[in-house]
Amino acid sequence: MKSIAKWMAVTLISGSAFMVTAQASDVGLKERQSIENALKPLLNGPVGTLDIQSTPINNLYQVKLGFDIIYVSGDGNYLMQGQMMDLQTGVNMTAAAVNGDRKAIIDSIPESSMVVYPSDKNAPKQSTITVFTDIDCPYCRKFHKEIPALNKAGVTVRYLAFPRSGPNTDSYFKAVSAWCAEKPAETLDKLMNGAEVDKKSCQNPVNQHMQYVRELEINGTPNIILEDGALLPGYVESQKLIPRIYN
Repeated sequence: MKSIAKWMAVTLISGSAFMVTAQASDVGLKERQSIENALKPLLNGPVGTLDIQSTPINNLYQVKLGFDIIYVSGDGNYLMQGQMMDLQTGVNMTAAAVNGDRKAIIDSIPESSMVVYPSDKNAPKQSTITVFTDIDCPYCRKFHKEIPALNKAGVTVRYLAFPRSGPNTDSYFKAVSAWCAEKPAETLDKLMNGAEVDKKSCQNPVNQHMQYVRELEINGTPNIILEDGALLPGYVESQKLIPRIYN
Protein backbone atom coordinates (compact mmCIF):
# COMPACT_ATOMS: atom_id res chain seq x y z
CA MET A 1 0.00 0.00 0.00
CA LYS A 2 2.99 2.30 -0.34
CA SER A 3 1.59 4.19 -3.34
CA ILE A 4 -1.81 4.62 -1.72
CA ALA A 5 -0.18 5.90 1.45
CA LYS A 6 1.81 8.39 -0.61
CA TRP A 7 -1.33 9.49 -2.46
CA MET A 8 -3.27 9.96 0.78
CA ALA A 9 -0.41 11.96 2.28
CA VAL A 10 -0.30 14.30 -0.71
CA THR A 11 -4.06 14.69 -0.66
CA LEU A 12 -4.15 15.47 3.04
CA ILE A 13 -1.29 17.95 2.79
CA SER A 14 -2.90 19.76 -0.13
CA GLY A 15 -6.16 19.97 1.77
CA SER A 16 -8.18 19.42 -1.38
CA ALA A 17 -10.48 16.65 -2.50
CA PHE A 18 -9.48 14.29 -5.26
CA MET A 19 -11.83 14.92 -8.14
CA VAL A 20 -11.75 13.77 -11.75
CA THR A 21 -14.29 13.49 -14.52
CA ALA A 22 -15.68 10.01 -14.78
CA GLN A 23 -15.52 8.25 -18.12
CA ALA A 24 -18.51 6.42 -19.51
CA SER A 25 -18.70 2.95 -18.05
CA ASP A 26 -21.19 0.29 -17.05
CA VAL A 27 -20.71 0.88 -13.32
CA GLY A 28 -24.07 0.83 -11.59
CA LEU A 29 -25.21 3.71 -9.41
CA LYS A 30 -25.32 1.50 -6.31
CA GLU A 31 -21.76 0.27 -6.82
CA ARG A 32 -20.49 3.78 -7.56
CA GLN A 33 -22.04 5.15 -4.38
CA SER A 34 -20.68 2.28 -2.31
CA ILE A 35 -17.15 2.79 -3.64
CA GLU A 36 -17.25 6.57 -3.22
CA ASN A 37 -18.58 6.25 0.33
CA ALA A 38 -15.86 3.72 1.17
CA LEU A 39 -13.11 6.05 -0.07
CA LYS A 40 -14.40 9.16 1.72
CA PRO A 41 -12.49 8.40 4.96
CA LEU A 42 -9.25 8.33 2.96
CA LEU A 43 -9.73 11.88 1.73
CA ASN A 44 -9.70 15.28 3.35
CA GLY A 45 -13.02 16.36 1.93
CA PRO A 46 -15.70 15.04 -0.43
CA VAL A 47 -14.73 12.34 -2.87
CA GLY A 48 -16.29 14.08 -5.84
CA THR A 49 -16.62 12.09 -9.05
CA LEU A 50 -14.09 9.30 -9.27
CA ASP A 51 -12.97 7.55 -12.43
CA ILE A 52 -14.44 4.12 -11.74
CA GLN A 53 -14.40 1.41 -14.40
CA SER A 54 -15.60 -2.17 -14.43
CA THR A 55 -13.09 -5.00 -14.81
CA PRO A 56 -13.44 -8.51 -16.27
CA ILE A 57 -13.76 -9.80 -12.71
CA ASN A 58 -17.32 -9.75 -11.46
CA ASN A 59 -17.98 -7.10 -8.78
CA LEU A 60 -14.40 -5.76 -8.86
CA TYR A 61 -13.89 -2.18 -10.07
CA GLN A 62 -10.85 -0.18 -11.17
CA VAL A 63 -10.46 3.24 -9.55
CA LYS A 64 -7.91 5.74 -10.87
CA LEU A 65 -6.24 8.06 -8.36
CA GLY A 66 -3.91 10.14 -10.46
CA PHE A 67 -1.37 7.63 -11.80
CA ASP A 68 -2.21 5.09 -9.12
CA ILE A 69 -4.82 2.42 -9.71
CA ILE A 70 -6.64 0.51 -7.03
CA TYR A 71 -9.37 -2.11 -7.19
CA VAL A 72 -12.44 -1.93 -4.99
CA SER A 73 -15.30 -4.38 -4.59
CA GLY A 74 -18.73 -3.19 -5.63
CA ASP A 75 -19.96 -3.14 -2.03
CA GLY A 76 -16.99 -0.98 -0.98
CA ASN A 77 -15.80 -3.52 1.58
CA TYR A 78 -12.54 -4.57 -0.05
CA LEU A 79 -9.66 -2.62 -1.57
CA MET A 80 -6.77 -4.15 -3.48
CA GLN A 81 -3.61 -2.68 -4.94
CA GLY A 82 -1.52 -4.51 -7.49
CA GLN A 83 -1.22 -5.51 -11.14
CA MET A 84 -4.08 -7.13 -13.04
CA MET A 85 -2.87 -9.41 -15.83
CA ASP A 86 -4.89 -10.93 -18.65
CA LEU A 87 -3.31 -14.37 -18.79
CA GLN A 88 -4.95 -15.12 -22.14
CA THR A 89 -3.33 -12.18 -23.93
CA GLY A 90 -0.39 -11.46 -21.62
CA VAL A 91 -1.52 -7.83 -21.28
CA ASN A 92 -0.85 -6.01 -18.01
CA MET A 93 -4.21 -4.27 -17.75
CA THR A 94 -3.16 -2.03 -14.86
CA ALA A 95 -0.08 -0.74 -16.68
CA ALA A 96 -2.07 -0.27 -19.89
CA ALA A 97 -4.57 1.98 -18.13
CA VAL A 98 -1.85 4.12 -16.54
CA ASN A 99 0.20 4.26 -19.74
CA GLY A 100 -2.84 5.40 -21.69
CA ASP A 101 -3.34 8.38 -19.38
CA ARG A 102 0.36 9.27 -19.55
CA LYS A 103 0.37 8.97 -23.35
CA ALA A 104 -2.61 11.34 -23.60
CA ILE A 105 -0.69 14.05 -21.72
CA ILE A 106 2.51 13.53 -23.74
CA ASP A 107 0.55 13.62 -27.01
CA SER A 108 -0.96 16.95 -25.98
CA ILE A 109 2.46 18.61 -25.65
CA PRO A 110 3.49 20.49 -28.83
CA GLU A 111 6.62 18.98 -30.30
CA SER A 112 7.64 22.54 -31.20
CA SER A 113 8.27 23.10 -27.46
CA MET A 114 10.78 20.24 -27.31
CA VAL A 115 14.42 19.91 -28.33
CA VAL A 116 14.34 17.11 -30.88
CA TYR A 117 17.08 14.78 -32.11
CA PRO A 118 15.54 13.10 -35.18
CA SER A 119 16.07 9.48 -36.11
CA ASP A 120 17.88 8.14 -39.13
CA LYS A 121 14.99 7.78 -41.56
CA ASN A 122 16.78 4.94 -43.32
CA ALA A 123 16.51 2.75 -40.24
CA PRO A 124 14.13 -0.19 -40.80
CA LYS A 125 12.07 0.65 -37.71
CA GLN A 126 11.00 4.02 -36.37
CA SER A 127 9.92 5.12 -32.92
CA THR A 128 9.91 8.17 -30.66
CA ILE A 129 10.78 8.58 -27.00
CA THR A 130 10.17 11.65 -24.86
CA VAL A 131 12.69 12.33 -22.11
CA PHE A 132 12.56 14.68 -19.13
CA THR A 133 16.12 15.87 -18.66
CA ASP A 134 18.18 18.03 -16.31
CA ILE A 135 21.35 19.50 -17.82
CA ASP A 136 23.23 19.17 -14.52
CA CYS A 137 22.13 15.59 -13.86
CA PRO A 138 25.12 13.21 -14.36
CA TYR A 139 22.93 10.38 -15.60
CA CYS A 140 21.16 12.74 -18.02
CA ARG A 141 24.55 13.60 -19.47
CA LYS A 142 25.37 9.92 -19.68
CA PHE A 143 22.08 9.24 -21.45
CA HIS A 144 22.73 12.12 -23.84
CA LYS A 145 25.77 10.25 -25.17
CA GLU A 146 23.43 7.42 -26.19
CA ILE A 147 21.47 9.59 -28.61
CA PRO A 148 23.58 8.84 -31.74
CA ALA A 149 23.05 5.09 -31.23
CA LEU A 150 19.34 5.63 -30.65
CA ASN A 151 19.00 7.82 -33.74
CA LYS A 152 20.84 5.24 -35.84
CA ALA A 153 18.35 2.62 -34.63
CA GLY A 154 15.44 4.77 -35.83
CA VAL A 155 14.59 6.35 -32.48
CA THR A 156 13.76 10.04 -32.35
CA VAL A 157 14.64 11.56 -28.97
CA ARG A 158 12.53 14.49 -27.77
CA TYR A 159 13.62 16.43 -24.70
CA LEU A 160 11.48 18.21 -22.14
CA ALA A 161 13.20 20.35 -19.52
CA PHE A 162 13.13 19.35 -15.86
CA PRO A 163 15.71 21.38 -13.90
CA ARG A 164 15.24 19.61 -10.60
CA SER A 165 16.76 22.45 -8.61
CA GLY A 166 13.69 24.51 -9.47
CA PRO A 167 13.01 27.89 -11.05
CA ASN A 168 15.60 30.66 -11.06
CA THR A 169 18.54 28.35 -10.39
CA ASP A 170 21.67 27.70 -12.41
CA SER A 171 20.22 24.53 -13.96
CA TYR A 172 17.01 26.37 -14.80
CA PHE A 173 18.83 29.18 -16.59
CA LYS A 174 20.92 26.65 -18.51
CA ALA A 175 17.72 25.04 -19.75
CA VAL A 176 16.28 28.43 -20.72
CA SER A 177 19.49 29.28 -22.58
CA ALA A 178 19.32 26.02 -24.52
CA TRP A 179 15.66 26.39 -25.44
CA CYS A 180 16.20 30.04 -26.41
CA ALA A 181 19.30 29.37 -28.52
CA GLU A 182 19.28 29.77 -32.29
CA LYS A 183 20.25 26.11 -32.52
CA PRO A 184 18.83 24.45 -29.37
CA ALA A 185 20.15 20.94 -30.07
CA GLU A 186 23.70 22.15 -30.66
CA THR A 187 23.56 24.32 -27.55
CA LEU A 188 22.20 21.46 -25.48
CA ASP A 189 25.02 19.24 -26.77
CA LYS A 190 27.54 21.77 -25.48
CA LEU A 191 25.86 22.11 -22.09
CA MET A 192 25.59 18.34 -21.68
CA ASN A 193 29.34 18.13 -22.30
CA GLY A 194 30.01 20.67 -19.55
CA ALA A 195 30.77 23.63 -21.82
CA GLU A 196 29.75 27.19 -21.07
CA VAL A 197 27.29 28.93 -23.41
CA ASP A 198 25.97 32.45 -23.68
CA LYS A 199 23.12 33.05 -21.29
CA LYS A 200 19.92 33.73 -23.21
CA SER A 201 16.36 34.56 -22.32
CA CYS A 202 13.16 34.49 -24.34
CA GLN A 203 9.59 33.33 -24.16
CA ASN A 204 10.25 29.66 -23.45
CA PRO A 205 8.43 26.46 -22.39
CA VAL A 206 10.59 25.49 -19.40
CA ASN A 207 8.02 26.48 -16.76
CA GLN A 208 5.32 24.66 -18.69
CA HIS A 209 7.51 21.57 -18.90
CA MET A 210 7.86 21.69 -15.13
CA GLN A 211 4.07 21.77 -14.87
CA TYR A 212 3.95 18.58 -16.95
CA VAL A 213 6.39 17.09 -14.44
CA ARG A 214 3.80 17.63 -11.72
CA GLU A 215 0.92 16.34 -13.84
CA LEU A 216 2.83 13.20 -14.78
CA GLU A 217 4.21 12.71 -11.24
CA ILE A 218 7.78 12.61 -12.54
CA ASN A 219 10.24 12.53 -9.64
CA GLY A 220 13.66 12.16 -11.22
CA THR A 221 15.81 12.47 -14.32
CA PRO A 222 16.23 11.18 -16.85
CA ASN A 223 12.71 9.86 -17.22
CA ILE A 224 12.03 8.12 -20.52
CA ILE A 225 8.48 7.83 -21.87
CA LEU A 226 7.84 5.43 -24.73
CA GLU A 227 5.27 5.87 -27.50
CA ASP A 228 2.67 3.82 -25.63
CA GLY A 229 3.05 5.93 -22.50
CA ALA A 230 5.21 3.46 -20.57
CA LEU A 231 7.66 5.20 -18.26
CA LEU A 232 11.22 4.04 -17.71
CA PRO A 233 12.69 5.92 -14.73
CA GLY A 234 16.41 6.56 -14.72
CA TYR A 235 19.27 5.99 -17.13
CA VAL A 236 18.99 3.10 -19.58
CA GLU A 237 21.84 2.41 -21.99
CA SER A 238 20.93 2.25 -25.66
CA GLN A 239 21.75 -1.48 -26.03
CA LYS A 240 19.06 -2.29 -23.46
CA LEU A 241 16.67 0.51 -24.37
CA ILE A 242 16.38 -0.22 -28.09
CA PRO A 243 15.01 -3.77 -27.61
CA ARG A 244 12.58 -2.40 -25.01
CA ILE A 245 11.38 0.26 -27.45
CA TYR A 246 10.73 -2.23 -30.22
CA ASN A 247 9.43 -5.02 -28.02
